[in-house]
Amino acid sequence: MTLPMNENARPVIDGARGEARTPLVVDVDGTLLRTDLLYEKFALLLFAKPWILLLIPFWLMRGKAALKREFARRVDLDVDTLPVNEELVAWLWAEKARGRTLALVSASDETLVRRVAQRFGNLFDIVQGSDGAANLAGNRKLEALSARFGADFTYIGDETRDLVIWEHCKSAVLAGRGCRLRERLSPSVDVVRAFAVPQVTLATWAREFRVQQWAKNALLFVPLLLSGAMFDPQLLGRVVLGFFAFSLLASGSYMLNDLVDLRADRLHRSKSRRPLASGTLPLRAALLALPILAIVVVALLTQLPLEFAAVAFVYLVVTLLYSYAMKRVPILDLLALGFLFTVRILAGIAASETSISPWLLVFSMFFFFSLATVKRYSECRVMAAEGRSVLTGRGYHAADSNILMALGVASGFCSTLVFFLFLIDPLSPVSAYQRPELLWVVCAVLVYWLGRAWLLAGRGEMHDDVVVFALKDRQSLALGALCALLGLLANL
Repeated sequence: MTLPMNENARPVIDGARGEARTPLVVDVDGTLLRTDLLYEKFALLLFAKPWILLLIPFWLMRGKAALKREFARRVDLDVDTLPVNEELVAWLWAEKARGRTLALVSASDETLVRRVAQRFGNLFDIVQGSDGAANLAGNRKLEALSARFGADFTYIGDETRDLVIWEHCKSAVLAGRGCRLRERLSPSVDVVRAFAVPQVTLATWAREFRVQQWAKNALLFVPLLLSGAMFDPQLLGRVVLGFFAFSLLASGSYMLNDLVDLRADRLHRSKSRRPLASGTLPLRAALLALPILAIVVVALLTQLPLEFAAVAFVYLVVTLLYSYAMKRVPILDLLALGFLFTVRILAGIAASETSISPWLLVFSMFFFFSLATVKRYSECRVMAAEGRSVLTGRGYHAADSNILMALGVASGFCSTLVFFLFLIDPLSPVSAYQRPELLWVVCAVLVYWLGRAWLLAGRGEMHDDVVVFALKDRQSLALGALCALLGLLANL
């Protein structure tokens, strides 16, 4: 894909200084692209062909360039969807229009670098990368550039290993997270431009961890609330601990799913803004964060009943199956999502050691199946509006929206009936409440909320994520507060 020249790009280099004749040498990873090709390939191998990763030590014995060549040979990376530093690309087109020679030179494997160059049409005059034997980085890259250009070139990079190149070329352009390296350059280095990208902050990690989605794990408190033991400090403490264990486990699964779904997310109208898909959060950071999260979760699980750990393990297994396969199978993906919500209620039962009600679990499956269907239905509507026939990374077609609405509405209203049966069951824990009939009002609240959610979905006004909608919608928050109040009054 060729990006157009930005006519408003500011000319930075004074033509009187002869800079228009100075070649521009551009790096790829973290510079032209807001991601790293090596880690993109690693992520693809990790989830598509994990057994091949056992060969990494043997490839490294032949050198890093050999490792990159083996990665390039074994998986097909869609370079057209990779996030780019758009401000930098616009400036490069402006410099190209001024007659400047542009070279794309990277330590990534040359087969990949050439594919990246093709994405930008005729922007680059020279393309060079690692050849499978020599890793074109640091001093090696400097030697190659000096042999071709002498010291008369401007280098655009982003890494610490680029410092040696900047010290020996005519001028420097800093890009990406390399802008923070300015203070490490000697005063003699002429820095002519900087093209920064957003820095990784706590807010970035919060977005990737989907902290707002931790609200789903409030379902762990439902069994404790319905049992009437909400204010038992020991049980409440265990459920709180379980809440954080499940939240961190869920965050790890979201990150894992984002790594698996990178290409599909980058093609999505809103998911493309996620930290990993947009390149705001480096893949390397996410791959390092996963084992750290695993250690913290295991430490929390050791403080909880063994049954809770078993439920958490089931949640993880189903999440992995969903990420690898089930999300691509229509209807099965909705059942999996409904089950993952229901598992949270099972986790709450295990943490609080309360009795299991089959009615409550069936209600949860019907209710959350309906919510999952709202999400797919909305995506199919958007897909139809954009003229696409197939939902990328899923097994749905635009024409499936009608059947999805029928399934979702039916499932949602079945859930309200099952919830009423749960309330009147003599074996239900709510039978111990002082005024359990007050909870019957919750059935009417569910009918109204589900009807309104599907009405908004039908109008195309529903958020991509129904949980996010519920957390931001004033009516939803007010109805949630009403249900909580009814629960307290019923138990007084």
